[in-house]
Amino acid sequence: MNIASVTIGLRSRLTVHHGREIITLASPIVLTMLSQTLMWTVDTIFLGHYSSLALGAAGLGGILLWTAYSAFNNLSRITGTFISQAHGRGDDHAVGDYFWQGMILATTTGLALTLIAWNARPLLNWTGISPEVLDASAVYMQWRGLSAVATQWGFALMGYFQGRRQVTIPMWAGIISNVVNALLDWWLIFGFAGIAVGGQMWLAVPEMGLRGAAIATSGGVVVNALILLVAAMGSGEARRRYRIHVPRSLSWSQLTKIVRVGIPSSVENFVDMSTFALFSTFVGRVGAVALAANQIQVQLLSFSFMPMWGLTTAGSVLVGNWMGAGRPEAAARYGRQVYKLAVLYALGLGAGLFLLRDHVFRVFTPDPAVLAYGASLAILAAVFQFGDGLRMIGGGLLTGAGDTRPVMLLTILVMWGLFLPAAWWIIVHKGGDVTTAWAVASVCYLIQAAVLWWRFRSNRWQQVRIFDTDG
Repeated sequence: MNIASVTIGLRSRLTVHHGREIITLASPIVLTMLSQTLMWTVDTIFLGHYSSLALGAAGLGGILLWTAYSAFNNLSRITGTFISQAHGRGDDHAVGDYFWQGMILATTTGLALTLIAWNARPLLNWTGISPEVLDASAVYMQWRGLSAVATQWGFALMGYFQGRRQVTIPMWAGIISNVVNALLDWWLIFGFAGIAVGGQMWLAVPEMGLRGAAIATSGGVVVNALILLVAAMGSGEARRRYRIHVPRSLSWSQLTKIVRVGIPSSVENFVDMSTFALFSTFVGRVGAVALAANQIQVQLLSFSFMPMWGLTTAGSVLVGNWMGAGRPEAAARYGRQVYKLAVLYALGLGAGLFLLRDHVFRVFTPDPAVLAYGASLAILAAVFQFGDGLRMIGGGLLTGAGDTRPVMLLTILVMWGLFLPAAWWIIVHKGGDVTTAWAVASVCYLIQAAVLWWRFRSNRWQQVRIFDTDG
């Protein structure tokens, strides 16, 4: 084999076909995801300069609350799979129907999550973490949970827009809501003396600390959902084509389809998040400094995987569209190109994290004790994000086809059967540190990524049908 043939073969493997189409769809989604991640990251930066206790409590409370959310999030998100396939086959009536079923389901689950969040303190006692941290985490969860309905609406509404490849509206909604969150963070966390006008002080608020950060994020989430809802209802095209402005009553047949496909995806998401919630409680037993370092690591990785999540969503939409159009071979072709883009992105990001390993944690905190973990955790983040990103891509492509059960079973096996016991053994039983536990996490996620790639390559997902003959 000569050099020329090797070069041609390598170029063929690295060339991303349909790349412009994929990136055009993915880029606004990436910006949407980044804006949502930045909302939490801004909270982390403000709280990191407020107190290590507030930073750690927000991290713990946020992870525990999101774990509860994760039991329902993908039930709201899966609306996008049905709308994507309905759009692909040109069924405008089904688009409108599944939009409304998704919103009904999102409202119900959001109200349940609000009740859970507001009564979270008794549920936290089993963690074994100090009462000071638990009390602060409970306050954060209560005020963040007030926006649970808006959170679930946001997932359903994004599925509606993205399933029809209308991706710029969620992007702008995310940007605007992020600005609202940042302004509220600045205003509420440290307090504001006010502005003197006409002999009176306006906009004055007391220092709220952790509670202020939670209120700020809830405010941003509500703004995001309202923008998406107004955009959906106010669109002339949507009103003509999908009759989106005409409320639908609850349809048990359509709701059953959503739940049948969505439950495995929600279980998979819950298993993943509950594992990390327990992982964080294990780290919390080490102390507030380790918990703060763990929170920064989570925020750092959320920056890395949100662009990957944008590619995941784009891939899911494309697979759904082509499956709905009755073209599974085209769905597979697009899926392979999404994988290529993901690998190139993950390799580039991993190199960046490695090169900046001594600096990235300084963005979040000046605490020397926390910074001592920085370099080693940044290197592990470079490895972790590769496996995490590719497992998201695999899961997203399969979800676009409605093939959610294998993803669920694999996640249960790896997360609860391997990662969680290993993390407990290292941190709790052996008294190990957070860096060793993150190394184990990296290996587990690489295993998931490899198995999901094998499932995608098998093409078994092409036989899945989420609509029956009556739609």
